[in-house]
Amino acid sequence: MVAMFKVFSAVLLLCLIGQGMGLSCTKNDLIIKQNKTGLVVNKKPEFTVSVLNACPCLQGNIKLDCHGFQTVEKEDPVQMNQTGGECLLVNGSTVAPFSVVSFNYAWDTQFPFKPLSSEVDCK
Repeated sequence: MVAMFKVFSAVLLLCLIGQGMGLSCTKNDLIIKQNKTGLVVNKKPEFTVSVLNACPCLQGNIKLDCHGFQTVEKEDPVQMNQTGGECLLVNGSTVAPFSVVSFNYAWDTQFPFKPLSSEVDCK
């Protein structure tokens, strides 16, 4: 009886996770890390930005707050597209759970990117 209850509980838990029930992923599950690449572009150090989706669900339409962001390096519009004070990642496409999106920029100092918004899809 106890063994059957454990199996039932495990199956129920997997079903809930699989359907996103009980998950409360937010933009705060986007973990941003930056490092210098060691390259110099137009006399400015280059940085690589990695955005990890630490949520067990898809996250799409990911926007970072990039008000005041500047770079001398040509941006890859597929990876990051800046419009005003917002930076849209991967053209708004979804980022798989525990996957990373990366882009580079070159400026005098590291820019403090912060998650602005995202759409979570736990289907």
